[in-house]
Amino acid sequence: MKHFDYIITGAGGAGLSLIHHLCQTSLKDKRILVIDKTSKDANDRTWCFWEQEAGPFDDIVYRSWDQLSFHSKTYSKDFEIAPFQYKMIRGIDFYRHVQEKTIEQSNIEWLKAKVEDISMEGERVVVKAAGQSFSADWCFNSILFQPINKKDSNYLDQHFKGWVVQMEESSFTPDRATLMDFRIPQEGETRFLYVLPIDSRRALIEVAIFSNNILTSAQYDQILDQYIKEYISEQSYEVTHEEFGVIPMTDYPFTRSEGRVIHIGTAGGDTKASTGYTFWRMQKHLLQLVDQLVQTGIPSIKPSSWQKRFHLYDSTLLRVLDEERMAGDDLFTYLFRKNPPQRLLRFLNDESHLAEELALMSSVPTAPFLMSFIAELLKKRLPTPSNLPTWNLDPKAVV
Repeated sequence: MKHFDYIITGAGGAGLSLIHHLCQTSLKDKRILVIDKTSKDANDRTWCFWEQEAGPFDDIVYRSWDQLSFHSKTYSKDFEIAPFQYKMIRGIDFYRHVQEKTIEQSNIEWLKAKVEDISMEGERVVVKAAGQSFSADWCFNSILFQPINKKDSNYLDQHFKGWVVQMEESSFTPDRATLMDFRIPQEGETRFLYVLPIDSRRALIEVAIFSNNILTSAQYDQILDQYIKEYISEQSYEVTHEEFGVIPMTDYPFTRSEGRVIHIGTAGGDTKASTGYTFWRMQKHLLQLVDQLVQTGIPSIKPSSWQKRFHLYDSTLLRVLDEERMAGDDLFTYLFRKNPPQRLLRFLNDESHLAEELALMSSVPTAPFLMSFIAELLKKRLPTPSNLPTWNLDPKAVV
């Protein structure tokens, strides 16, 4: 049985990010086996995130914006987000970047195969793939082998479809991205579009829906087409690229580690439960993990009890949406209308301090959040009103 220092199961965002970070440290010569069932040679996804400083993958940021827009039926606003930047990385650029920097390293081996089993044997991890067994001191796993238990957690799917479109004439403001546009029919769910301009004629336009009802491809296409015609331009356009995905938004208690198997990415709980954003949180966690591995030889990270408050915030917000105590478009309208964008971005990155969090809480109606907070503490589902109130949003408050 061939032995490695580390085996990485899954070569997506988490697995390849881990390889990248390891190669920047004294661990760069460790024997590593990377196993994934695909070649990672397609532009199958786009990662978006915001950060204040230069990040580890700034060299491959495809587009970034210092200005964002928010729209709903009752409120619209363009705003500067300095010191933050909103960044977009294409999947294909990310895969190539990491592979090109590591493919020639003789200490890193790549195996295209389905991971069949991961188990502990004494002080070693044994991974089975392609009819073979491999052992390692540590296994870093980003594969969800079992479906998430939705009965014991708050859960919503964030399902989305995006088009890269090319318009006949200039239609976009290249230095400003639309973070959320709720002006489309909500259909009893939380539905919004975001528009990420590449230049004045091209943009990634994506519809995102928070619900447990996946649509057909044609239904997503209809939403996108209607949005473009109503809010972008009635001129003809060409779709040059498509992407589709489903992200679990859940406070399910993912296991960070099982013996010497360390779970990373979504499998390790790196997806933010209330928004579905993963990439930035994943980098933060992996950098801490690698630092611990360098310092102690043990990749163990435990959040403080104070940091765990963000988990409670996420659970409460998920309950508000899942139990339909407040419509998602109303909720985000309150948050953007009554808070500086920097405060909200810090909060959504789990970087805010208590005073900012109290200000955010005071900016939304108390009743739906208090009921959901109590329900979360009791771990019970409390009665949901049959008709959602409007919460007195002023339709004249369009800026």
